[in-house]
Amino acid sequence: MAKKTLLILLVFVSLALFFPLFLPKTYHVERSVVIDASPDSVYPYIQDFREWSKWSSWAESDPDQKVEVTGEPGKPGHSQAWDGPENGKGTMTIDSASPNAFVSMVLNFEEPQPMKATSKLELEAIGNGTKVIWHNEGDLDYPIGRYFGIFLDGMIGQDFEKGLAKLKASVEGKK
Repeated sequence: MAKKTLLILLVFVSLALFFPLFLPKTYHVERSVVIDASPDSVYPYIQDFREWSKWSSWAESDPDQKVEVTGEPGKPGHSQAWDGPENGKGTMTIDSASPNAFVSMVLNFEEPQPMKATSKLELEAIGNGTKVIWHNEGDLDYPIGRYFGIFLDGMIGQDFEKGLAKLKASVEGKK
C-alpha cells in the first residue's frame, strides 16, 4: 500500500513538473480605450503617479494601502511604492517617457509573490481623441509562475479595463 501511494505521488509530482515545460515562459497583457480628448489632456493623468489614485483600479481595491510617490512626474526615476493588505508590496518606477506619447515603467512586486514586470501606457492620436494602450509583460518562473501565467490575462486584463474606463471618465469629465 505504501509503495502504491508513493508511486502515485511520484507520478503526480512528475506531471506537475513536466507540464509547465510546455507553458509560455513569458506573458503579455494588453487593453485599450479611446478617450474623447487630445493626448496632451490624457498625458498628465498617466505620467504622474499622484494622479493614478483618480483612475487606477488598484487604488480602489486596496483603500488601506500606504502609497509613497517620489521623483519628478514624467521623468525617469519617478516612482510609486505601495504596501497594502490586498495589493501586497512593491514599486513602480518610470524608466522612460515621451510627453503626450508614452510612459514606460518597471514594476517590482515584493509581496505576496516576488516578480518583476514592465508596463507601458501609449497614447495614439485618433481624430479628435486618443487611443490609450496599456501593456504589461514579464517572465514566468518555472514551475509555479507558468501555471499562474495561464490566468494572468484574465486577472490583470480586468483591472486594466476598469482602470482605463475610470481614466476615460476622469479625463472626459474635465472637459
